[in-house]
Amino acid sequence: MVTLALSVALWSCKGDQGPQGPAGPQGAQGPTGAVGAVGATGAVGATGAQGATGATGANGTNGKDGNANVKWAEATVAAADWKTVDAAGTGVGNTGQVGAVEKTDANITASSIVMAYVKVGTQWVALPRVLVKETDGSTEQVSFGFETGKISMYYSSKAANGVMSYKPQTSLVFGYSTIEKTLLANMKAAGVNLRSREAVNAYLQTHR
Repeated sequence: MVTLALSVALWSCKGDQGPQGPAGPQGAQGPTGAVGAVGATGAVGATGAQGATGATGANGTNGKDGNANVKWAEATVAAADWKTVDAAGTGVGNTGQVGAVEKTDANITASSIVMAYVKVGTQWVALPRVLVKETDGSTEQVSFGFETGKISMYYSSKAANGVMSYKPQTSLVFGYSTIEKTLLANMKAAGVNLRSREAVNAYLQTHR
């Protein structure tokens, strides 16, 4: 009787459960995991289709046509190249002597005419050229002639004492134009000064 009463008394004295205690501090961060393996390289993509061809560019401007009826040539003649030859008189049977140089040129045909010049300083002077020195009467003559396939230059001078010479003391530079006779007739009709190389060239530049 007494034992039972004591047990009941002990049970009846147990209190209620207390409140939950505060949360503990957060634990330290764990170590970083190992890097994963690199993935395999992807396959190369297919080549794209070729682009369309661009449009063709515009044609350039046509250049000026050359004048096939005119040919120009130059020749430098050294003093030693001149040969003394007999020259037939003009209108008389007498002959004389003159210095001469010949040059072959296939552009000189039966249907062409030739205009020749000698270079004096920076100028082209039309042939024939006759120079008379007024102080002593000495003279110098330079001329030319031509036939199919050939042109000839002629030279002579006479000193004040009457001594003749058939070659110059220095080299001479000659230039000549071979022109079709039909073109020459047109230049004459247009009043072109055929003794002026500049006038002839100016005509040719505007009548290509």
